[in-house]
Amino acid sequence: MQQNSRGVKRLNVDWNIDLLDNSVGMIHSPVDLNACLNAHGLYNFFQCVLRLSPEIHRKIAAMPEGIVTGGIDFDNIQAYSTYLHETIHWWQHIGSTTGFMLSLSYPGQAHANYAHLKELTRRIWPKKSILRFVEEAEGPVGNPETPAGLANIIVNNHFDIEFFRLLAKNPRLIRQIVEHPLFDCVGHSYQIAYGNIILVLASTLDQAFRVFPDPRSWVNEFATLRTRKEQGYYWGSDVAITQIGADQIFEGQTRFAQLQYLYFASGGKLAWDDVRSKGLLEGIYGEAFDSFLHLSELDWPPRIDHPVVALFLLVCDIAMNPGAGFPMPLRVFTTFITDVDPGFRFFSLCRTIARRPDLARTIQQYSRAEYVEVSEALTSPLLIDSPLAIAVTVDGWVSANEALRSLSAEYLSFDYSAVNLPVHFIFSHFLAFNKDKLLRPEFFCWPGAWMTGERVSTEIGRLFDRHSAPFIDKADDDGIYPRLMTGRSETHIQATFDNFYAVNVSYDMTRQWIAKAGPFEYDYRWLSSSGSHTDMKNFADRHFEQIYGVHPDTFEIL
Repeated sequence: MQQNSRGVKRLNVDWNIDLLDNSVGMIHSPVDLNACLNAHGLYNFFQCVLRLSPEIHRKIAAMPEGIVTGGIDFDNIQAYSTYLHETIHWWQHIGSTTGFMLSLSYPGQAHANYAHLKELTRRIWPKKSILRFVEEAEGPVGNPETPAGLANIIVNNHFDIEFFRLLAKNPRLIRQIVEHPLFDCVGHSYQIAYGNIILVLASTLDQAFRVFPDPRSWVNEFATLRTRKEQGYYWGSDVAITQIGADQIFEGQTRFAQLQYLYFASGGKLAWDDVRSKGLLEGIYGEAFDSFLHLSELDWPPRIDHPVVALFLLVCDIAMNPGAGFPMPLRVFTTFITDVDPGFRFFSLCRTIARRPDLARTIQQYSRAEYVEVSEALTSPLLIDSPLAIAVTVDGWVSANEALRSLSAEYLSFDYSAVNLPVHFIFSHFLAFNKDKLLRPEFFCWPGAWMTGERVSTEIGRLFDRHSAPFIDKADDDGIYPRLMTGRSETHIQATFDNFYAVNVSYDMTRQWIAKAGPFEYDYRWLSSSGSHTDMKNFADRHFEQIYGVHPDTFEIL
């Protein structure tokens, strides 16, 4: 089923909260770090799938295709606002720098350890988990020439990247992270995560580092920071945190874009009292906005279309798009943590607004000119890259690198190379998203204002369709499916879907091998409602054996 944007001019508001529930969204953050580190399911890899309730699916399926300007009741608009909400989560994960790094952190964990895992398997009979093997090892584990030393490297690589993901998403877990025996320091986790993710990209698409920053050149600089005992860059360092992380920023952005869509669709009839009465700003959905108002020293805006709301959405955009280290070179190492951490960026941007209260009145038309003016005003004093500077850099890579030109062709045809397919797939969407964002940043920052009323257009419809999530669930089916896409072969779409999830399941099996005690678990029924547990196990085991040369059934369980 192909789904396009719809626009409406004026409707009567008649709330149906079931059509606004997005509890099956794509973001999950564990409340308990121990559960996260040890319980399969709370430790899930990024699935790249848009999920909607059966009722929302049915409402959207009944709507006309294409851009329309009337004749749609508010029930359908509410359903479509949830589809927009979940689509923005997809954009966040493949279009923003922070989301892209979080998405590739799962492949990064597997690729960082692939050669080590193969070598450890060659030296000793495969054992699970490697973490338990290290814990039970006798004597020191610092010598990489010994099996225990090699296993220790594997475990540390895995958890350094895991800590980066947890810290970026939910810094409120910091106390539990700091107390974990495998945690070194924030700077180390961020360095290892960024470095390994870029190395995965480079080994796949830019081996000579013609366009990507080379993280191998960072090693001495970070070692110097450790020696000098710069805060955040050595073991035992004090840790500074913010109360807002990527999870709150992502959910704040999606919720307020959704509310603006509903506001403009209703002809301005949607009021804050309506929103509050339905609990749409409770918990994680309103935390970033509350923090934004407090830190920026602004009052609650009188209307949902107020410039303050538009400014908040732009702050979210900038906060989740750091440039330092990727895609830009890493020039200042002492501020690496605060330059790339979304929570610290959010804090600094809000405090900049407190010194520039005029910015709270600037965005009136949701225009490209306003986007450029205000984003430059916010980023210049902080000496950080603007989102458009980042988009210019990413877009320029394609013309400078033959492999990336080929990757762009793979994106257009949906016929991807089988080698490191998830990396190809996710990065191709990152390139395409930034190319279009460079042309229409105002749409991607304020989609709710551009998909309804007088601003909606055929061009906006094409943009939304082009960047809709490629993998979705269905109304009456627990499995997931590829979305049909104009101009792309169904054969290529299905092959990409199959190969993408085959490798993703192997990433999850690798994470279980390293970090989860007990036998392998095969909780992959979300992939197919018709597949039995045996089918899922055979599917996972087959691809795991192709990658590592050992069958999971042969592992010694420690």
